[in-house]
Amino acid sequence: MKTPKLTKILEIITANLLDENIPFAAIGAIALGIYGLPRYTSDIDLLTEGRFSDRIHEIMNRLGYTCFQKTGMFAQFDSEMGVLGRIDLMFVGTQDGKDMLNRCSYIRDEIWGRVPVVQPTDYIILKLMAIANNPDRTGGDERDIVALLECCREDVLPNNFEPLQQDRLIRFAEKFKQKHLIQQLLENTYHVKSQTDDFSL
Repeated sequence: MKTPKLTKILEIITANLLDENIPFAAIGAIALGIYGLPRYTSDIDLLTEGRFSDRIHEIMNRLGYTCFQKTGMFAQFDSEMGVLGRIDLMFVGTQDGKDMLNRCSYIRDEIWGRVPVVQPTDYIILKLMAIANNPDRTGGDERDIVALLECCREDVLPNNFEPLQQDRLIRFAEKFKQKHLIQQLLENTYHVKSQTDDFSL
């Protein structure tokens, strides 16, 4: 679910990032909604490259936002009294992260307009990373993963998106020490006992 205000804000931010040739893609509830899993959201979550953080900071300031939290991995912006909604940016710097941005699909959504969105496999990888970084998030993130896996199983995602890549999921899950979790979720969703060899690259 969304509000007209949030839709307009996303349109403005998207236009500014495109004008500056800054790569980005929707993640979070916006991505889920475009996959076909609407969620209420009061903020905008975007993936982008960390090397553009200074330019993004300038853009956000120009649009009336203030950065209230920033690390090497993310930045959070809000406007005075929250009138423009909150913007959460996740930064990538590795080749794997840049590849996620390169793989994103531009979707023309009837609610959100034309916006680049990460592939479903990459969305799940980001959720696994979030669980690894903050286990308190496990419940909500796991529910989102399961819902998206079910969409992949039923083949109801928009045609612009790639099929689920289980091998890549397992590879990244191993990196984040979440291999057991993703294998269990895959087995429960697809009702097939997974074999480690099936997921090798």
